[in-house]
Amino acid sequence: AQVACAWRSRPPASMAPSRSAGGMGAARWRLLAALVAAASPCLGQVHANAASAGGSFASGLFEAARPLAEDSLKGRFISEMVAGTLPKAAFDYYLRQDNLYLTKYARAFAVLGAKSDNTDELVWLLNASVGFLHEHGPGHNRHVDDQTFEREASATTLAYTSFFLQATWGEEAIIGYASVLPCHRLYAWLFATINATRDIAPDNPYKDFIRQYADPGIHRSTLELEAFLDRYAQHGLSEEVAARAQYHYDSGMKYEAQFFEEALHHSGGGGGDGGGGG
Repeated sequence: AQVACAWRSRPPASMAPSRSAGGMGAARWRLLAALVAAASPCLGQVHANAASAGGSFASGLFEAARPLAEDSLKGRFISEMVAGTLPKAAFDYYLRQDNLYLTKYARAFAVLGAKSDNTDELVWLLNASVGFLHEHGPGHNRHVDDQTFEREASATTLAYTSFFLQATWGEEAIIGYASVLPCHRLYAWLFATINATRDIAPDNPYKDFIRQYADPGIHRSTLELEAFLDRYAQHGLSEEVAARAQYHYDSGMKYEAQFFEEALHHSGGGGGDGGGGG
């Protein structure tokens, strides 16, 4: 089923994310929904499989996008991080872009919280928003204003943050959640997988970073975030909304892979052709 459904994780070039925050028009969304419904039962089957296995709409989004998550796992940046051979310049560039990214990611969570009708959801999202601003240590983002962001953010960081901010501000909650979840879910899955399947040498300079994101608390936090999405989805989704959610989720996963590889490109390590990400 995963092989037959692989095309859903790679939208046609004409539907690929652009640097514009304008997003798709209604006609293109209807076309996308029609393609999903007519060309393949894939999307519905993935979510049906997730539900029958005790999963959810959110877990179905991830399963459909798993090939894109594998792109990050198998990419040069992560492979060299696991081996301990990642150039320090590449890691430093990644951290700087990630700090810039997190200033916008925090705002996206604040928007979702402000639009929520549920107090528990509001409290969780606002606490998470503040946490993102201190993710790499207190004070890292204190002086990052819009002018600094525009000056220092890479092309992919600009494109990725514009993408999910447009979704959280301008779309319904399900689409907003689908645009921000890939970052959270990828890190929980990626580093837990690395921790469980790879041997990290004691002298690996990135071992603490890997362990930080392999912490079970990251997984629990991801499940809590997914539960909010599932609460919206439980009222029923049209095929069009499900397709739009999957498109946003897939697009986020693509940006994540670009984010990692771009750090190698800009640090002189070669590879990658994009910019930063979450």
